[in-house]
Amino acid sequence: MNPANKGRRSFWAAAQFFFNKSFRKTLTAAATKKVRKTLIGAAACAIFLASCGTRTLPPQTQYTFGTVCSINLYEAGSAELYGKLFARLRELNDIFNNYSDSSEISLVNREAAASPVAVSQDFYVVLKTALDFARLTGGAFDPTVGPLVKLWGFGKSPRVPSQEEIEAAQKLVGWQCVVLQESAQTEDAPGQPKGFTDQNPAAGPYVRFTKKGVRLDLGAIAKGYAADCLVDILRERGVKRASLSLGGNVYVYGKKPGGALWSVAIRDPSKPGQNAFMLKTRDATVVTSGAYERFFEQDGRRYGHILDPATGFPAQSGLESVTIVSHNSMVADALSTSLFVLGMEKIPEIKKSALAGNFECVLVDASGKAYASKGLKGALSALNGQKIEWLPQ
Repeated sequence: MNPANKGRRSFWAAAQFFFNKSFRKTLTAAATKKVRKTLIGAAACAIFLASCGTRTLPPQTQYTFGTVCSINLYEAGSAELYGKLFARLRELNDIFNNYSDSSEISLVNREAAASPVAVSQDFYVVLKTALDFARLTGGAFDPTVGPLVKLWGFGKSPRVPSQEEIEAAQKLVGWQCVVLQESAQTEDAPGQPKGFTDQNPAAGPYVRFTKKGVRLDLGAIAKGYAADCLVDILRERGVKRASLSLGGNVYVYGKKPGGALWSVAIRDPSKPGQNAFMLKTRDATVVTSGAYERFFEQDGRRYGHILDPATGFPAQSGLESVTIVSHNSMVADALSTSLFVLGMEKIPEIKKSALAGNFECVLVDASGKAYASKGLKGALSALNGQKIEWLPQ
């Protein structure tokens, strides 16, 4: 038995005995004012001691980042810690929410073309990583895809734009138009290329655009950063185990009670609400991107929300879902979107990058065929008996 639980049970057993036996006997005998005062004082003392005990709360769920976010802290589940974690989530949502005029990203989108805008460290870290992935993927992952996202209306009133509208929006897309700098100076240093990223933001950081109409959208990476921030808090507080679910981003921290590995289900992209795979892991993030997550249909055709900046249309790489297994949720978030746009043939090239780190992946193509990294052998199983083709390392 958990010593903490044993201690709580012993306390409540003693308290129950105290109330049921001693108090009942004393209540029967209470006839004087002095005895009544003793009773009141003893009861107040018992109630105070009871309130001092810690009570583990069940998993907590809130809606933020445009999705249902659930946290399970197990034996560390205090109201104070749950409150701290969800407060951090809301703080980050307020920074990266493109649908709020008061968010930090909306401020940058409004003003960065006119003059450099001072940004928070959270914003800097996410944007810098997004720009790094833009370089790595040749623009397949582009944080300036905002004009296209707005044009297609995902999140509000989706529609298929005309080719003319798409081409006009594409002229505003280009990660090279975003400059990170450590001062408010507007002139590029000699030889400094567009898209320059300063490695030492201590004096700033500032963001500016070199073209009017540029619009950042960090929705493909910010939620992963949020998961990493929550895990940082768990480490700081000495939490032994926890599970986080932020929509398509899952992070399992530590080991399950008893030391077992976690079981993380991966959805079947062709069957809404059903799982196709089960992964056994620990201390890892599992992030999935797919056309089945958010889409709309028009004239008998389905359009997914993950856009390819090169075409201006929803990505058509032949993949229906990409799941990344890693230790960094922000990187996994960016990788899942990048590979969904690029296709599986780019995996060997991406794996060579230090930015991507060590990651494993599970892929399902448009025909329903499943592929997975060899590093997941023994940990990944198909729930429907489907054959998994193992990719070379």
